[in-house]
Amino acid sequence: MALHHEGWPLKRLALITAAATLGISLPVAAQDPSPPDWITATNQPCKIWNPQPQSNESVTWSGACKDGFASGRGVLRWTENGKPDAEFDGEYSNGKRNGAGVLTTPDGPPVVGEWSDDELVPFEPGAI
Repeated sequence: MALHHEGWPLKRLALITAAATLGISLPVAAQDPSPPDWITATNQPCKIWNPQPQSNESVTWSGACKDGFASGRGVLRWTENGKPDAEFDGEYSNGKRNGAGVLTTPDGPPVVGEWSDDELVPFEPGAI
């Protein structure tokens, strides 16, 4: 199941991600979708994958850049209309979430998990 639907704000996406992980259904209002694209951090020339671009958003990255893309461990902070939005504390590779991390939004519980190619890997009970 793709957890990054085009056009959804990150905080709504985090709630849907958490609900999907817990098997809960939530109503979702449709918005005009924007195609996924790269966004450059405002604090360094480092690209980050943006699965649902929004107008008036920006991002900062505290980690390293390798070949112009967010790489390694760091904290990614999104702002929308000048206000703090989602934050991801974890591993990046080639500008996408890859590895362990915690996604935190202003209005939802933290989502702790493993990511692969910017997708949350579904938790499988009993898996080692």
